[in-house]
Amino acid sequence: MKGRTIALVVLAMLLGAGLLAGGFWIGRASAAWAFGSGQLWPMMSGPGMMGPGMMGGRYGWGATSAEPLSIDQARQAVDAYLARLGDPELAVGEIMIFDNHAYTEVMNTASESGAFEVLIDPVSRAVSLEYGPSMMWNTEYGMMGGRGYGMMGGRGNGGMGGGMMGGWLQGAGAANPTGEGLTETEALEIAQAYLAEYLPGVETSDEADPFPGYFTIHTLKDGQILGMLSVNATTGQVWVHTWHGAFIEMSE
Repeated sequence: MKGRTIALVVLAMLLGAGLLAGGFWIGRASAAWAFGSGQLWPMMSGPGMMGPGMMGGRYGWGATSAEPLSIDQARQAVDAYLARLGDPELAVGEIMIFDNHAYTEVMNTASESGAFEVLIDPVSRAVSLEYGPSMMWNTEYGMMGGRGYGMMGGRGNGGMGGGMMGGWLQGAGAANPTGEGLTETEALEIAQAYLAEYLPGVETSDEADPFPGYFTIHTLKDGQILGMLSVNATTGQVWVHTWHGAFIEMSE
């Protein structure tokens, strides 16, 4: 057991080193995602380094000539996916349609808050855990969360799951000197300070959606939805979602 634990830690460190060396390579070319297999995170392949300051970039998801999904089509795909996961606490939340994929918040009905975020491919309708914060910062459902979907067990594994492999990828946000969990208001303030410095003219929405270990916030330009960013609830670091294309519509 001790040897297995050490091996898992070494594996995590090697994966982190790989991210530092070459960026986080995730592509839609690996359509062999675990659609319907119960896995929450996709294979890593294809181009796409996720970094700060590129709002609306199409890293790893490239432009596609495929017809964007409708809200109902996205909901059906995620409903079917959650049915295969077999967790009665999970339900479809907010849906956003972009021209290169659909995005959905998966809600935890017991806690009445966000559980994790997924992306839906418009061609295959494959559902995968959204890379970035949902994969790297999510302390329950991410790669190293404790819900059984992650790479390493241990609920609330704040050490690695809190950002060891994701921390270098996002832009610098305002510091969180207390190290305690941020409130929604504090997360919004940090996000707006980041945007004012790095993306002038872009603002946050009035709400920050809570997920285990982080908040996700809509970004606006001229009052219209542009994309999203997330704020780590422990460190205050900001991660811009660079993989979304042009926003089309969202569910109410």
